[in-house]
Amino acid sequence: MHLQSEIVVPQHIEQVTEFFYEPSSLAKWDRSVKEMIPTGNGTNGPTFDTIAPSGMKMSYKVLEVVEGKSCKIELLESKMFRKAIWEFVFDAVEKGTRITCHITYKLRPLYFFLGPVLYFTRGALLRDLKFLRDALDKNYAV
Repeated sequence: MHLQSEIVVPQHIEQVTEFFYEPSSLAKWDRSVKEMIPTGNGTNGPTFDTIAPSGMKMSYKVLEVVEGKSCKIELLESKMFRKAIWEFVFDAVEKGTRITCHITYKLRPLYFFLGPVLYFTRGALLRDLKFLRDALDKNYAV
C-alpha cells in the first residue's frame, strides 16, 4: 500500500533539509516520537531508534539520502509491518519548499484487517506535515 501527502513551507530548501537531517528535530514535529536516538553508522547506512510518548521503541535504517533532495527510511523488525518505508522529497518552489512524504508498506497477514483503517486515516500524514511546517516556522521565524 502507498500513502502520499505534501505541503509547501515558506523556508528555503537548505533550511528545510538542515532542520530535517538534525536528529533532535524529529521529536519536534512527529507526534509519535518523544525522542530519537542515533544507534549506528555502519556500512549499510545510519540507524536510529525512536521512543514514543508511550515508551514504545522502534528501530529504523536510513536507506538513502540525496543531499538537499530526498531521504528514504526503513522501519526495522515490526510486528505489524512486513516492510515499511518512508520517503521524503524536497523540491524548491517559488514560495519556499514543497515537502512530499511517501509511505509504502506491506502488512503482516495477522494485521491485514488494518489496511482499510490505515488508508482511511491517511489524513494523519498531512497533520504530521503540518506539525513539521509549524516546527520549521518556530525554528526559522518567518
